[in-house]
Amino acid sequence: MIRSYIILLLITCFTVSCSKKEENNTKLSITQYQKDSLSFDLPVGWKVKQDYTNKTGRYLELDKYSDYKVKSTLAIGILHDSVISDSVITSQIRQLQFYYQKVNFKLLEQNKKIQLGKYTAVMTSYEADDTKNKVYGKICVIQNSNKTISVQIVDSETKEGLSEYNTIFNTFTIR
Repeated sequence: MIRSYIILLLITCFTVSCSKKEENNTKLSITQYQKDSLSFDLPVGWKVKQDYTNKTGRYLELDKYSDYKVKSTLAIGILHDSVISDSVITSQIRQLQFYYQKVNFKLLEQNKKIQLGKYTAVMTSYEADDTKNKVYGKICVIQNSNKTISVQIVDSETKEGLSEYNTIFNTFTIR
């Protein structure tokens, strides 16, 4: 009889322990990043690599890790002034063409209006292929009040989908 109670007690403890682990894993799946006047949610695997401010604005670089390797990079520039979206995109494309000058670099879509989280953005997408590695990128510009937010997404796996980026930009808040 005592043995039955002990077994029942162990089963109950194990069940409670498993359900608490599931609950904790759900809470750990999204982390909130908050620094100075900026906050947003980071999906699983994402880490803020850099966050600094200078005279012109603020710059953040986020990396997504999988199997201990960087799979995606998200660069966010928040300019203190409003700048025309086309000039930001053109400037970034020129820099990318210089950077990727020895590989196959091509634009896929230009100046397409998209929804990036809760923001409307203008996006240009590209592909760079050095025969060993192919990367897919998106340059997005968001006009927010009197600030221009420049977003560059570089992904080594896919040129489709913005779901993880939408998680970030649905909660992206500048105070």
